[in-house]
Amino acid sequence: MRLPNARPVVYRTFARKVHLNELLVDFRDTDTVLFVKTVTSPYIYSSTITIAEDEAGDVARLSIGNLEDTPVDPLIPEGTVLTIKQPCWSSLPGGGYNIRIDHPTDVAVVSASCIPEKWRSSADIEESKDATKWKKEGDMMFLKKKFRKALEYYNHGLSQVNQHRSPLSALDFYRKKCGVNIVLLRLDDAATDLSWAIACYARSTQCLAESSLTGFEAVNSWLRNHSTDDPLHIADKVPRALKELAARIKFDLGIYQDEPVYNLPLISSYVGPLTLHVDAANYLSSTEIRQTSKHGRGLFAKRAFKAGDGTASPRPGALLFKELVQKLRWNTTLRKEFFRLDDGGYWKEHGWDISDGEDIPVDVFRVEKIRQLNCFSVPTRSFDLLNQPPNSNPELRNGFWIHASYVNHSCLPNTVRTFIGDVHFLRATRDIMAGEELTHQYVSPEIDIEARQEKYRGTWGFECDCGLCVVDGAVLPDQRRQRLEKFEDLKSVVMKLGERGTTVTSIKKIARGMRDIEALYSPIGEPDPYEGLPRLALVHPTLFLTEAWRGVKNVDRMLDSARQLLRNFGIFTRVENGRFGIAYNAGLINVEAVRALKYLAEGYGAKGEASLMEQCMTIAKLWFIIITGSETGMAEFLGQ
Repeated sequence: MRLPNARPVVYRTFARKVHLNELLVDFRDTDTVLFVKTVTSPYIYSSTITIAEDEAGDVARLSIGNLEDTPVDPLIPEGTVLTIKQPCWSSLPGGGYNIRIDHPTDVAVVSASCIPEKWRSSADIEESKDATKWKKEGDMMFLKKKFRKALEYYNHGLSQVNQHRSPLSALDFYRKKCGVNIVLLRLDDAATDLSWAIACYARSTQCLAESSLTGFEAVNSWLRNHSTDDPLHIADKVPRALKELAARIKFDLGIYQDEPVYNLPLISSYVGPLTLHVDAANYLSSTEIRQTSKHGRGLFAKRAFKAGDGTASPRPGALLFKELVQKLRWNTTLRKEFFRLDDGGYWKEHGWDISDGEDIPVDVFRVEKIRQLNCFSVPTRSFDLLNQPPNSNPELRNGFWIHASYVNHSCLPNTVRTFIGDVHFLRATRDIMAGEELTHQYVSPEIDIEARQEKYRGTWGFECDCGLCVVDGAVLPDQRRQRLEKFEDLKSVVMKLGERGTTVTSIKKIARGMRDIEALYSPIGEPDPYEGLPRLALVHPTLFLTEAWRGVKNVDRMLDSARQLLRNFGIFTRVENGRFGIAYNAGLINVEAVRALKYLAEGYGAKGEASLMEQCMTIAKLWFIIITGSETGMAEFLGQ
């Protein structure tokens, strides 16, 4: 059996070959292809820019968006022969025209066998080198981080060993190619290479020579089954090096599990400033993407969730835009799911219908629009945010998790997103019924309704219509203005007290200011429009009061303020028959709410009410896991 070589460039049989003098300005004929050869070294910035000539000798400037080029390892060095699908002229800002490629999938490097006759002599391969020399030179290119050149040399060597039908020799080339393709995020190619490597190993191993492992399809299917299941026991039968590559590919392509079982402290211990990636399976089986009544598509619970339960989407990965384009360009199996996401109408305006079975073009502007609308700013670990100094800017990275991107925003969410490395957890802040839509806060809501709606409109193109926004939006503008002014005045007083130190007199002054704000939320003698809802302008003053009464050791006032703090988050507590509980929870579980429970536990402990203290602490521990993702750092934060 002949082993496969590098994949050839494939074109649709009806593509018409054109030259530069036939192209039109800003008109793309999807059934045309242009052959060019680069005649200068590329200039690599946000795009790759070079000069290319066609077979007639005409030249043009060529600009390719996000081709993952690097100066060390350029994809299109001088003398590279390329094909460009649906070419056209585009205007340059300073005048003139160039060939601009916004779909990196529209350009391909031509293999030696497909190069037009005019340029073939310049692309001849050195026939004097044997497979050993090609492997040595490929290894050297790898060490120099010239990964694409390494692939080229490994392919030359593989071609030679395949001519002699030597599975054992081919095994090493496939293994090396697999490793390079993983580095280049070409996961589809890496899986193909490893499938052949394992097949070669089986064919050259006596005890496996008659097994199904000698067939490419059986191994390839296992690598792509998104499961830890290994019915053929492949991982037990191959060498460690191949087993480790298989684990890397399977995790990168995604492994899914049916139960939310994770060793969270262990996962957290793996993560650090230089270590983001965590090998953990996805737990998505209890959620599904469905159409909402008025918010487009959303994520829904397929089963009931108790507060603290969660779902997880690990290893997206947390990619920069350029890496995202690179991954989509080389892995056609990832495109369909990605391009289902909201692109703000970009493709409807600029694209065309894609027929079933046709590869989806990777348009760099469409990718960026999807990234803007669907990515998250994430910490290395959510727990690390608790240790940030006041007014500091936490270290955040951009991450992209497709399944979680369908979760819609609400200022009153029923879930909180947390992160441990590149593992994205979504945990219920309250009990959720089966069939209920899952929501979380894209950003913490501003106190003023207009300020927060402007943020939602400007970034995501929607206005929030949650219960809080409906009530806030119905408040008269003058009343909202007074509320915000009094909050800012009180904030200024609190900051000055922080510099001078607090006294009982100053604390009472803050309490009077809070009552003024409270009257603007719920006027005395009138129905309370904020019954069951947060009162955002009262949150930080109440937190100050709670900590201030704690500082002067007034336990009863601290307990009252801590309960008020929770109420201002829309969390209503009760104590009945020696039992502490949450009567109602609007969903705003956050670090300050956990602190409020901690202060309640302290107060009940100081009053000798050990049972109430323990009950408060039990809820605080659950909420700590909700806001951080794991138990890591819990004892220190809660003072235990």
